[in-house]
Amino acid sequence: MTSPKLLYTIEPHGLGELYFMWQKGESHSLLATTGTDATVAIHDRSGQTTERIKLPGLCAGMDWDNDGDYLAIITPNSNAVILWECHTNKRHNIETGLREPPSCLAWSYGEPLLAIGTQKGNLALYNHHTTKRIPIIGKHTKKITCAAWNRDSILVLASDDKSLSINNSDGDTLRVISLRDIPNDLQFSEMKTDERVAGENTISLVVGKRTLYLYNLLNPENPIELAFQQRYGSIVSYKWYGDGYILIGFSAGYVIAISTHIKEVGEELFQVKNHKDNLTDIAVFNGQAASCGDGQVKLISLWEGGAVTGGCAGERAAGSGDGRRLAAAARGVLRVLVTSLPPLHAACAARALTLTSLAEATLYRCVPADDTPGEPVAVATFALPVEPTTLALGAAHAGCASGQHAWFYPLGGGPPVRRQYPGTVEDLRISGQYAAVRYQGRAMLHSIETPDPSKPEREAMMFPEPHMQSAQIIDIHLTSDFFIYVTDQGDIEYWELEAWGVCVRYKHAGVRALHCDISGARALLVSERAHVYCPATADLCAVPEKNSIKAVVWDVCLSERNVFAVYAGDVISTYYYAAHTTSGPHVDRVAITSVLPGHVPLILLSGDVYCYGDGGSVVRTTLDSHTTAGLADADAERRLANQRAHVDKLLLLRRFTEAWLYCDAVDEADLWRKLGAAAVADLNVEFAIRVYTRLSDVAMVWALEDAAHIEELPVLCATLCACLGSGEASARWLEGAGSGAGAALRVQLAAARGDWGAAAELAARHAPRAAPALALQHAATLQLTADYHEALAKYEQSVITSNTDDVKVREHNAKCEAGIARMAVRCGDVARGVTLAMKHAHDVALLKEIAQLLEEEKQLAHAAALYDHAGNTEKAASLYIKLKSWLKVEALIPKITSPSIHMQYARAKEAEGRYAEALKSYLKAHDYESAIRLNLDKLDDIDEAVDLVQESKSVAGAKMVADYFQNSDDPTSAIKFLVMSLCYDEAFTLARKNGKLQVYGEILIQTSQARPEDFRSLALHFEGERSPLLAGKFYFHAGEYARSVGHLLKAAAEDEDEAIGIAIDAAAASEDDRLTRKVISFLLGETDGTPRDPRHLFTLYMAKKQFMEAAKTAVIIATAECGAGRYREARDLARTLTGALRARGQPPPRDLVRATALLHSYILVRTHVRRGRHDIAARLLLRLAAEVEFFPSEQHRVSILTSAVIECGRAGLKHAAHQWARELMRPPYRDLIDPKYAKKIESVVRHGVRGPPPADVAACARCDAPVPVAALTCARCETDLPFCLATGMHIVKDDLTACPECDFPAIMTEFVELLREEGKCPLCNETVDYRRLVKIDDVTLYLDPKPTE
Repeated sequence: MTSPKLLYTIEPHGLGELYFMWQKGESHSLLATTGTDATVAIHDRSGQTTERIKLPGLCAGMDWDNDGDYLAIITPNSNAVILWECHTNKRHNIETGLREPPSCLAWSYGEPLLAIGTQKGNLALYNHHTTKRIPIIGKHTKKITCAAWNRDSILVLASDDKSLSINNSDGDTLRVISLRDIPNDLQFSEMKTDERVAGENTISLVVGKRTLYLYNLLNPENPIELAFQQRYGSIVSYKWYGDGYILIGFSAGYVIAISTHIKEVGEELFQVKNHKDNLTDIAVFNGQAASCGDGQVKLISLWEGGAVTGGCAGERAAGSGDGRRLAAAARGVLRVLVTSLPPLHAACAARALTLTSLAEATLYRCVPADDTPGEPVAVATFALPVEPTTLALGAAHAGCASGQHAWFYPLGGGPPVRRQYPGTVEDLRISGQYAAVRYQGRAMLHSIETPDPSKPEREAMMFPEPHMQSAQIIDIHLTSDFFIYVTDQGDIEYWELEAWGVCVRYKHAGVRALHCDISGARALLVSERAHVYCPATADLCAVPEKNSIKAVVWDVCLSERNVFAVYAGDVISTYYYAAHTTSGPHVDRVAITSVLPGHVPLILLSGDVYCYGDGGSVVRTTLDSHTTAGLADADAERRLANQRAHVDKLLLLRRFTEAWLYCDAVDEADLWRKLGAAAVADLNVEFAIRVYTRLSDVAMVWALEDAAHIEELPVLCATLCACLGSGEASARWLEGAGSGAGAALRVQLAAARGDWGAAAELAARHAPRAAPALALQHAATLQLTADYHEALAKYEQSVITSNTDDVKVREHNAKCEAGIARMAVRCGDVARGVTLAMKHAHDVALLKEIAQLLEEEKQLAHAAALYDHAGNTEKAASLYIKLKSWLKVEALIPKITSPSIHMQYARAKEAEGRYAEALKSYLKAHDYESAIRLNLDKLDDIDEAVDLVQESKSVAGAKMVADYFQNSDDPTSAIKFLVMSLCYDEAFTLARKNGKLQVYGEILIQTSQARPEDFRSLALHFEGERSPLLAGKFYFHAGEYARSVGHLLKAAAEDEDEAIGIAIDAAAASEDDRLTRKVISFLLGETDGTPRDPRHLFTLYMAKKQFMEAAKTAVIIATAECGAGRYREARDLARTLTGALRARGQPPPRDLVRATALLHSYILVRTHVRRGRHDIAARLLLRLAAEVEFFPSEQHRVSILTSAVIECGRAGLKHAAHQWARELMRPPYRDLIDPKYAKKIESVVRHGVRGPPPADVAACARCDAPVPVAALTCARCETDLPFCLATGMHIVKDDLTACPECDFPAIMTEFVELLREEGKCPLCNETVDYRRLVKIDDVTLYLDPKPTE
C-alpha cells in the first residue's frame, strides 16, 4: 500500500464546517463543496473553482446524478431544489409542490429521477427530462432522514417515525418495515450468498446508532440485525466494499470489517483502533479505506488485514468515483490527495517513463550502473501541463498527450514542442525524430522537430493509405526503422522511414494488437491465438498462451533478442522464438513467473524484467526462467535437482555455453546427451561437436563434422534429423529437394529405411553417380541377411567398368571384388573366391576373412594357405597339424610363439618317437611337467629334469623327480623334491626311515610353504632324542617360543652362539616380556653366574626395538672394543646404532653420539694426514686430546697427544701445540713419550708462543652464531651439531649434503673432494660416486632434538 500524495489544498468557503461531494459518472473530474458562506463551489481536477452557486441559506444536502450531469442542492429555509447542469453551466430552481423544506434527496440510476424527502415525512418525485413532478403526501409521519435507490428503480425511505418504506419509481408503497429505533445511513447493496443472485437486493441502515440492520428483498421475513461490542461506541458510518463486505466505523475510534455471508455474519474479518478519542467518518476507495478522527485521516488496507498508514489532517473524507483521489475536509480546509495513478507508462530500450503524479512523469534508467547495479534509477522528472491520457518515450524525446494535444520533451533539455491533432489522441509513439499518433481510427506520422526542407513530405503523413480508407487503425508502433500499424480488417503494414514507403504488407484475420521488438524484426500478433510474426520471412509461429494477453516485452539484449515475456493473468510467461531448428520455426515456453497484481512489464533485459509498480515506480524482478536460486544449495540432492532443472531452462533459452558449465558440475552422461541433442536441434553444429567430443561419441562427431559443411538449410536440417535418429523428419525436409546433396541424402535415407527399390529409382533419376555405391551398400545388407546369391549378384552389379584409373574407382572396385570373393566362397565357388582373395593379397583383413570362411566350409588346406599369407602363422600351423602336413608345420614352427601350437606339435613328435624335438616344443609351450617326464622316462637326463624343476617350481615335476631319486636310492635328494612337491608327510616318513630328519628340517626352513605342524613333529622327535639345540630350533619355527627358549638356553652350554642367536629371535618374535626378561637374565649371568658376550644382549635389544637399552649396550661394547684396540669395529657399531635410531625418529644418547664422533675422528686422522690436510688432522687430534680419557690405554693416550703436538706444529697451531706439549711433559705421560719425539716436544715447550691463538669459526647450523669449526656444541643455542663424515668438523647449512649409503651428513665441497681421491665413504666404507651427491637445503633433517643422556 503506497502513501498518497497531496495534489492540492483549497479553502473555498472560509472557516467553519466544510462538506463536499465527488462527481459521479465516467469523468469523475468535478468536486462540489459547501460551507458556512451559503454557496456551493464546483472545482476541476486541479482544484480550480469553475463555478460558484449562491444559495438562499446554508446547504442542507446535495447529490450528483449517476451520470454526473446534474447536481441537486437543498437548503433548510426553502422548499425548492436547486439543480445545476455541469455541461451547460445552467441553474434551475425546481419546485417540489410541497410547502415544507426538503430534508433529503436521492437520484435514481436509470433516468434523471430525483426523490425528495421533506421535514414532515412527505415525498416528491421529479423527472428532469419530462419536468414532471409527483408530490406524495403522508409517506411517513415524521421527517424523512435518508433515501436510496437501487438499480431496479426501487426507492427506500427511512424516517424518524422508526419505519422504513419500500416504494416503486411512481412513489407507490410496496412495504413498510417497523424498526425499534430511529434509522439513518440508508444504503443499497448485494448480500453475499451461496447462490449468486444479480442485483442490489439488500437494504442496510443503522438503527439507533447501535445496530446494523440488513433487510434482504428476496427474504423479507428474515431480516438480520447486528449488534456490536459496547466498547466500540456508537456507529458513526459504514461502507460496503468487495464481494459483500462491510467496513464499520465507531465513535470510540474502532474500525471493523465484517462479511454478510450467512455463514460468516457476526464474524469480524479484522479490527483496528485508528483513533484514540473519537472517529468522525470513514470512506472506501480503490481497495483502501480512510478513517477520520482526532483531526487526522488514516489509511487502511482492506486486503492486507487492516494494515494502517498515516494520512493527513481531516474530519471527513471521501474518495472519487474512480478511486484515484481522496478528499479530506477539516475546518474550512479541503485537501485532495492522489491515492493511485492511472497506469500510464512507456519504455524505450533500457529506459522507462511512468506517471508519478497527475501532472508529473519520471524517467528511469534500467541499465546496470556501478552505484546501483541492476536497479532502476530515476534520472529526470517532467512537469506536465495537464493530466495526460497517454505517455510515450523515444531515444531523444519523452512525450505525453491529453485530448487533441501532445507535448514532446527533449531528453537533453529544452522547452517542449506542442502539437495539435484533428482528434482526441488515443495512442502516442516516439522514435528518433519521428512521432506517431492514433486518433479516431486513423494515424499520423510526423517529424517532431522542423523537418528537412528538401523532404517536405516527411512533415506529416496520414494513415491508412487511400486504398484502405474504409479500415480503422487499431494499433500502432514506431521503431528506429519502421512505422507499423494494424487495422481492424487484419492488415499489418510496415512503413520504412528511410525509404519513406511501404516495405511489408501482411494479412492476418482477427488481429487485435501487435507487440514488436526494439528493431521491429519480430512481433507478437494477438488475435484469437497469439503468434510470433517475422516480417523478413513472413513466418508465423503459434504461441502456447491461452490467457488474455495484457502486455508483451521483447528482450532488448542483442544476444537474447529471441526471448520475450507475455503478461497475462498476473503471471509473466517467458518464451523463446526459435527461427531455425530441425523442427522448423516454433516458440518454446521456458517458465512462468508470478508477479504482484498491476505490475506490468515494461523492459526485459537479460532475464531481468522491469515492471510498472505502485505509484509510478519501476520494480526489477528476475524471471524464473533466468533465476539461479537453489543452485548452491547445501543439500547435495536438492542442489543436483535444481541444477538439472536449470539446465533444462538454459537449453530452452539456447544458452548453451552456460549450460555446459552446469553439465560439467553435474557430470551425468544423460545430461550431456540432452545438451548435445539440443544444440543439434538448434543447428548449432560447432557446439554440438564439442559436446559429443566430451562424450567420446566418435561416430556422432564425425557425422556432425560432415554436416558442418552443408550450406542448404533443408539438407542441413535433414542431416541433423538423421543424426538424431529422426528419419521421418529428415525425409520431410528432403521432400522438395532436387538434385545435388539433397537428392543424395534422400537416397541414403531411403536405403536406411530398407526401401532399396525407391533408393535405386531416386539414384537413377537424381544421383546416377551414387548408384554403384548404393548397389554395394545393398549387397552388404543382403550379405548380413544371409542371402548370399543375391548379394553376389549385387556385388557384381556394383563394379564400375569406366574410368578405372581413378583412385576412388579402384577403391570402390576393391570393395566389390572383396564382396564377390566372400560370396563366391559362401556359394561354393572356392577357386574363384581364393583367386580374388590372392589378387588382393596386400589386404590382410580380407585374407583372414576368406580364410575363416574357408575354415567354416571345411576347406582347411586353402584356409591354412591364406592364413599363412595373411601372417597368421599359428592359425595356419594349427590347420596343417589337423591335416598332418608335418613338412609345412616344421617350416612354420620357428615363427610360432603360441604355446598351444607347440603343445600340439610336441605331442605329435612324441608319438612319432622324436623325443628331442618333442622336448624343445614342450619347453616352448612351457609345459614343464611333460618336459620333466620326457627327461626322466625317455631321455634319462636327471640333471636336466632337476634344473627344470628348480627353474619352474613345478609341484608335479618335483614329485616325479622325487620318485626318481627314491627309486635311485638317493634319500636326501628325494626328501628335497618331496618337500618341493608339498608331500611333507611322505618326506618326513622317508627322512625318519633314513635318519635324515635334520636334513629334512633344514629343507623345511628354506621353503616358504612349510606348515607349523611339520616343524612341531621335528621338535618333538629331537626332544625325545635329547637334542635341545635342534628341538629348540624347530620349536622356534613352529611358533612355540616359550618351549623353544627353554631348550635353547639348555643348549647354550655346548653351542653358545647358535643357541643364543635362535633364543634371541624367539624372544623377539614372541612379544612376551616374561620370555624376554628370561633371556636377558641368562645373558647377564643371573641364571648360572656366567655373563655372556654383551653383543648378544645388544642383538636382543635391537630385535625388540628397545633402542635406548641397545644404545647403552653399544657404548659398553664400543668401550670394550676400544680397550682391545679395535677402534674401527667400535666405530662401525656406534655408527650403525646411531643411524638406526635416527631412521626411527629416535634421538641417539649423548654417550653414543660422543663415542661415534671420537672414534670416527680417530680413524679420519690417518686419512687426512695421508692427503696432506694437516689442518684437519690437527683439529681432529685436538678433539681427541681434549677427550683423551675416552681411550683406556695410557700408551694410546700418549700416542694421541704426541700426534696432536706434531700435527698442530705442521698446521701452524702453535698455541695448541705448546698446550699439549706441556701436558705430555707431565707425569705419567713423560716417561711414555717415544724417544724420537722427546726432543721436539721439549723444544715446543721451551719456545713459548705470544699473542692470541688463531680463531677458525663457522656459523651454527641452527642459530647462525659463530662456532669453532671443530666444536660440536653451539655455546649460544646449546645445540649438538652433527659432525661432517668427511672432515669431522661440524656441518654448515649452506654447504650440506649426505652420504647416499649411510645417510650421515657432510660438508659437500669437502666430501666431493674426498670421494674424487678415495672413492669411498670414510664412515660406512661403501663405494660412492660423487655425482650422486645432492645439495640439501633443510638442515633440520640432521639436527637431532634434545638428545637423551
